[in-house]
Amino acid sequence: MSTNIRYASPNDGINIWDHRKDWLCNSINFMDIDVLGAQEVIDRQLNDMSNRLPKYKFVGIGRNGGKEGEYCPIFYKKEKYILLESNTFWLSKTPEKVNSKGWDAALPRIVTYVKLRDKQSGSVFYFFNTHFDHKGKMARLKSAELLTKKARQIAGKHPYFITGDFNLTPSSQPYKILTTSNTDGYFYDTYMNTDQLYGPDYTFNGFKIEPDSNKERIDYIFYRGNITILKHHVLDGQRGSKFISDHFPIIVNAVIN
Repeated sequence: MSTNIRYASPNDGINIWDHRKDWLCNSINFMDIDVLGAQEVIDRQLNDMSNRLPKYKFVGIGRNGGKEGEYCPIFYKKEKYILLESNTFWLSKTPEKVNSKGWDAALPRIVTYVKLRDKQSGSVFYFFNTHFDHKGKMARLKSAELLTKKARQIAGKHPYFITGDFNLTPSSQPYKILTTSNTDGYFYDTYMNTDQLYGPDYTFNGFKIEPDSNKERIDYIFYRGNITILKHHVLDGQRGSKFISDHFPIIVNAVIN
């Protein structure tokens, strides 16, 4: 699952975080999600989610270091998986430097990842989670190049998933870098690799009952390795004028072969 939960802004009216947190966490528990990548999560929200998701452990740090700034946390079922490795790097020219901002980005941006082993099957995989910059065009381009390179280096021979709010449409150049076969370490888009597609064909709603006419996907779950994608579901989290977030969550059913 990938979900931009929308940071806890006091200016969101009926869609403030305190009105949405139970809805989101109840949905995660009900759907029995195995691994979840979330974006725009501040420390208070992380605590709210952790308290409401007792079957899960999480990994992550704030993009400004420690508990400061937004996290890209990863939640995983603690009874199903063993955590073998975890870390965070920054989408910048100095990926190991905490709080580093890349290129023309408005804000520091991070990638958090885990290496997990399935206790039952023994299969090992990596799971990366990120949030690309919303303003910097060069930052998104260079972030795509860096992410494909780093994911390949880190995961090695193991299969991996990449979740996130990429702030990219499928027609954009950074998306092509992420998914084009002549790019080293390119990814596959889960949406394009199954005929079992459910829910809206866009992910950003902006808390609008009638979203903008240029509705497109900007949130994705990518993958690489010997993985079969069974279903792709954009969760239509809307009840009248109330929303689960300003982005619809994405759920993918997949099998690691």
